[in-house]
Amino acid sequence: MAIRRFDRTAHTPAARTWPPSSPCGRSAKAFIALAVSLLASAARAQDPKPSPDPPRWDWGLQVTTITQFAPSFHSPYEGANSFKNEGSGKPATTFVPTIFLGARLWSGAWVSVQPEFSDGSGVGGGTGIAAYPNQDVLRIPALAGRPYLARVFIQQAIPIGALSAADDPAPKAEEKFLPSGNHLFGYPDRPRIELTFGKVSLPDFYDGNDVLKDGHHGVMSWGLVNTGSWDYAADTRGYTWGLTVALEGLPVAVRGGTYAMPEIANGPTYDHEFSRAHAENLEFEWDFDPEHQGDVRLLGYVNHARMGSYDEALALAQGSGAPPEITATREAGRRKYGLSLNAQRFLTRDLGIFTRLGWNDGHTESFVYTEIDRTAVLGLSQAGSPWKRPGDRVIAAVVLNGLSGPHRRYLEAGGLGFQLGDGRLNYRPELVRELQYLAEVTSAVSIGLDAQYAVNPGYNRDRGPITIWGIRLHLHI
Repeated sequence: MAIRRFDRTAHTPAARTWPPSSPCGRSAKAFIALAVSLLASAARAQDPKPSPDPPRWDWGLQVTTITQFAPSFHSPYEGANSFKNEGSGKPATTFVPTIFLGARLWSGAWVSVQPEFSDGSGVGGGTGIAAYPNQDVLRIPALAGRPYLARVFIQQAIPIGALSAADDPAPKAEEKFLPSGNHLFGYPDRPRIELTFGKVSLPDFYDGNDVLKDGHHGVMSWGLVNTGSWDYAADTRGYTWGLTVALEGLPVAVRGGTYAMPEIANGPTYDHEFSRAHAENLEFEWDFDPEHQGDVRLLGYVNHARMGSYDEALALAQGSGAPPEITATREAGRRKYGLSLNAQRFLTRDLGIFTRLGWNDGHTESFVYTEIDRTAVLGLSQAGSPWKRPGDRVIAAVVLNGLSGPHRRYLEAGGLGFQLGDGRLNYRPELVRELQYLAEVTSAVSIGLDAQYAVNPGYNRDRGPITIWGIRLHLHI
């Protein structure tokens, strides 16, 4: 699973983005027609003469490489999806370049096309830890080394209202050029509606955090980059198609959308039966302290897909002596839903604190992101100003993950998920600590030195703890 925000301002808060769309079937055609109609209406509503006139197009490039290794650890047995005890002599490296191309279409509207390439492998075989240590790892090795379109979307911004009660009630909207890879043209100083339609990564829209960001600019653990229990719609590379509507620029922002789901768990292709396979997300963000980047986000989601049931898999296997198989119980139209709370605040200009809490129902199989049903995160971030390195940052964070009862019993019986499966399970919550020093070499190059410590990896007290050492090189132009 890869979640790669494109942001050429690597050490400053990432500009928020919006991407979506969805193909095939009658309901999908109606969905596309609605999106096109909304975008056309928005274009007619726009001021045709923005001031000043922004540039017509922009481009950029980012390249990220991550190398990790794990010294030997306690491992009395291994299953098909265990974190492999390979020892310190076998490092694993991922390599991900992304090209960004963006063009302004008309007032407030622009289109983005982002080709990407992903290669390499994950330490320990890429499985066995729910909060896996490298965000860039592809869980289907056969897809590595192939170029693909990561994002392709159109975004329309519509300014609404006035800047404040003292303002002219209908001042001229000023469109601005915003040099960030996922958000180029818009009205950042105005309350506005943003419509985005195309192929995107949902963390561009939801569950944002100015410190954690994504694995290219901050911590790298899956359990810290996003809320681990948020099983958000995506293919195995981390992208989906859909429509997002966002109300931005007010003390309380609102974002919502509908998106395509994959055909199978962690699959590379989308389910074209959109009427039965789709995901909805809704988020409220309260900006309670803009001066100190203090905000709280409440996110809810529901997924509809051809998913399996843990309880049904256990019932089918009962008395057979064979381990349960979740794939044998997949049925169209099943639901998975959850909630998360995400808060951050900078205590000083350089010191920030952040937390996340997440929960999902845990009855249907983990289908997209990772096998986490309950999660709690706490962390601190300190910029390097005290040691005269203001572009540097130290991030320390811890995540505690848990499973629902049905999910736990399924793994205890020897069942396999797409991320976990030691063959048996002595259950304990999974605890992962991460410490990173992010060094700004130049305005375009950064190096991250990273250490992660996983206790009860894969919720199994019989294994580990595991220490993972890593280094990341990131280039953006």
